[in-house]
Amino acid sequence: MKRLFTVVTLLVLVMAIEAKAQAPFGSQSVRIIYPFAAGSAGDTISRLFAEKLQSTINQTVVVENRTGASGKIGIKAVKGAAPDGNTLLVTPNGGMTLIPLHDVNAGYDPEADFSPISQLVLFDFVIAVANTVPAKNLNELQKWVQANPMKGSYGSPGAGSTLHFVGMKFGMETKLDLQAVQYRGNTPVVADLISGQLPMGALALADTLEQHKSGSIRILGVSSHTRSIFLPEMPTFLEQGFNVLASGSYSLYAPAKTPTAVIDRLQAIAAETVQAPDVKKRLLSMGFVPTGTSQGALIKAQREEIEYWKPLVQQSGFKSQD
Repeated sequence: MKRLFTVVTLLVLVMAIEAKAQAPFGSQSVRIIYPFAAGSAGDTISRLFAEKLQSTINQTVVVENRTGASGKIGIKAVKGAAPDGNTLLVTPNGGMTLIPLHDVNAGYDPEADFSPISQLVLFDFVIAVANTVPAKNLNELQKWVQANPMKGSYGSPGAGSTLHFVGMKFGMETKLDLQAVQYRGNTPVVADLISGQLPMGALALADTLEQHKSGSIRILGVSSHTRSIFLPEMPTFLEQGFNVLASGSYSLYAPAKTPTAVIDRLQAIAAETVQAPDVKKRLLSMGFVPTGTSQGALIKAQREEIEYWKPLVQQSGFKSQD
């Protein structure tokens, strides 16, 4: 009987060790918080990663849309979570770069409160115009606005967003007094461009490419370092003589002090997920370039972006109203 008890005890210990090895993030389900509405592009990316993570770690993984305050509610929910790998964040880059620069009440510090894991995808920004605007490139747009200053307004998806500042930066580069018109998301901006109610917009390429190709609006420039793989014939802002340089991204984060072993495994899963042939094809069809970077590369990109935008935010005097 004593020998049987010993054997059973050893079997229980072995099973516990194996279970722990299969569940390195604890026994709870894993939450991925996306701080914006369901059905958006970032939500889709979050769910693609969640599906892969669930099959890899053999635990339930759910995506929770914690919306409000330009993403700050969801971001702060992750900040306050236990650093055990059970609560993660997928967010666009502005939440970790621009918002803390112009919102003194943001309630979080991107470097002190989070453990960056991996950039998942990159995407391009553009300036697009309605067909009522005769300009065919950014230089012609500059001249048109100079001749029609009352029409110098642009739409962007939210005050304080990266695209708000892309339009602002273009205005400073061209010495134009552009007026920002803020919308709730990209879709209504595109709709008003198509109808001609809005002369121009600062938008994501993914939200304008189809309309540009159909001729219902016109893209005049791409704000990335190099030409977009989705629109290679379109010159960048830099090529057209304007120092506007910005890209969008979605990245994965955990609360600060999450164990290095957990971060490393999540990074490996993230990279594998976005580069998997079926996921990569899906992301490219949405206008995103899969990356799956290292933690170090994400930290570097985040710091560089903060340094790029900081002078403009200070010069503009813009303060968040949230």
